Amino acid sequence: MTGDDDTGLETKPDGAWTPQESISYMLDRVRQGEFYIIGPDNETPKEVDQLRIMWSARDIAEGRPPLSRWHEDYRPMFQKFIDEHLSGK
Repeated sequence: MTGDDDTGLETKPDGAWTPQESISYMLDRVRQGEFYIIGPDNETPKEVDQLRIMWSARDIAEGRPPLSRWHEDYRPMFQKFIDEHLSGK
């Protein structure tokens, strides 16, 4: 998905990072002493990535289905969770 000849794509999608970009980012974070590294993309804000991680941890703690944010029964709750946290409520 990063424009590699084996994928059949001529250009990489805008949101995707190349392997080199990913490795460079990871090494920079390791040099800064970080242990947990969230690999960003060019589409999702860091705050949304962090909220997705928090939601997924609660999937485990609360016994919800894995990746419940995509489940039709939980999607509205997830969207409300995101909206409230991003708006500062």
